Amino acid sequence: MKTHIHILITILIAATCTSVTAQTDTLQSSSLFKNVTADPIEGEKSLGDDFEENTIAIQLNMLHTLYSAGKFHDALQLSREIADLPHLTKEQSHDLLKYTISAYKSLDYDREADSLAKQYLKKDPFYNPDEDKDAPVLFKKVLKNYYTRPKFSVWAAIGKHTVETFHDTIRTIIDTNANARKPEYDIMGFSVQLGFEYRPSKIVSISLAPSIISYDLERTIKRTDIATFHYNETSIVFALPLYVEAALPLSREIVVPSVYAGAQMKFLVHSEYTAYTEAIGTYTEVPDMQSSTDLKNRFNYSILGGVRIKYNRRRMTYFADLGISFDMLPYNDPKKIYSNNDLLYQHFHVPDIFQMLEYSVKVGIKVNLQYKTIAKYNYGY
Repeated sequence: MKTHIHILITILIAATCTSVTAQTDTLQSSSLFKNVTADPIEGEKSLGDDFEENTIAIQLNMLHTLYSAGKFHDALQLSREIADLPHLTKEQSHDLLKYTISAYKSLDYDREADSLAKQYLKKDPFYNPDEDKDAPVLFKKVLKNYYTRPKFSVWAAIGKHTVETFHDTIRTIIDTNANARKPEYDIMGFSVQLGFEYRPSKIVSISLAPSIISYDLERTIKRTDIATFHYNETSIVFALPLYVEAALPLSREIVVPSVYAGAQMKFLVHSEYTAYTEAIGTYTEVPDMQSSTDLKNRFNYSILGGVRIKYNRRRMTYFADLGISFDMLPYNDPKKIYSNNDLLYQHFHVPDIFQMLEYSVKVGIKVNLQYKTIAKYNYGY
């Protein structure tokens, strides 16, 4: 009897353990109860996002239905409710504006429709009504009354400069060659420029474009039949030009030529030189560079102009530029031409007095930051 009781108790204990284990395994692995074992906060957030997204989609579909049914007042009321919802995507915001503008236009609320049309083009300045097949007809009709143009832009350019010299005075000391009064100059420069542009009208823009220009100057002159004097100089100039640019008015602004004019301030940051005389059949040692910054007109100014051709690609503009500028003051300071004892007594050289005529070729890229919406007929309706 006792043996049977022990066997029965053992069977009941084993069955109970098996049942508990089976229930625990089922809860952990079953896909029907994922949220039971998940973090309740994360689960709640996911459900809230899905609910919100579905709510916006349903209401936008309802807005389409009300507009198609001609219930424009109801459509406007619903559009206000949708606009108050948070987390509208860019596409949803654009879709809402399309049907709100169309509903206003259907009710002859022209000012309201035009006001929202300007807001729409601020969000999407490159919208083309002819390419949007799904938009309401009245919406495309309103948008065709407007166009956009860049208001503020930034641009960067790199350039190569070639300089001609216009001489005022050339002084010689020991030069005896017949061509001694005709030194040869070779001046090249490279620039990096950053521009800030404001466009007050469709064809006129104003730019302030600080730049850094590095020049290499080589001056040679025959002193005798076998001796040539070399004066080499490098300098760095900070320039601050102000441009006024006028573009050729075209209906399709993809490739646009323009002309510009302006003035610039120039400040010579640093200059250094080396000078030596080279004779045929002798070894010539080139001296180290020495500072010549104080011998220059460190402040100068020039007038400038040029032509530019631009290729517009949405917010980006690529351009090539051919420019010319002329310095109003001499490069070397006439009051200091005898101040450098090394040049005067060691090399028998007095710096020339000349002005610089500069040609430049530049390529660059412009980014349009902000656009302005303009009515084609002064008002949209």
